[in-house]
Amino acid sequence: MKKEIGVFILNNYGQILLQKRSSNKKNYPNMWALCTGHVEKNEEIQDAAIRELKEELGIDVSIKELHSFANGKFDIINENSSTYFFCIRCNLKEEKIIIQKEELSQVKWFDIIDVINMIKNNDETIVYSKNRINLFEYLLES
Repeated sequence: MKKEIGVFILNNYGQILLQKRSSNKKNYPNMWALCTGHVEKNEEIQDAAIRELKEELGIDVSIKELHSFANGKFDIINENSSTYFFCIRCNLKEEKIIIQKEELSQVKWFDIIDVINMIKNNDETIVYSKNRINLFEYLLES
């Protein structure tokens, strides 16, 4: 079964960090998304999240700093694939984040309401469609 992770990176100002996927990406090029990635064989899902944060953004976090998003309420578990969501707190400025150039072209802090509005307006620069808006609405409620 294919396993994937997604990490919500939140700061103390009520913002979420999104990363712009590189133009050479096969899926969703030049689109804003969460930090995501595949879980490698024999890798724990938490370890995959920590690895992806380091590889893609140069962000070091410990297992204690990584939290299950909404206690797993939004995890997607199917016969063929599973996606597990996590969240971390990070207050780095955009220019201090070291992006993996092969994967990303930019990072940006967004107000959560702006992300929700992008999804509601079918903005073609964001990966998420209306069926995932509940993830971001949950952030406003919590």
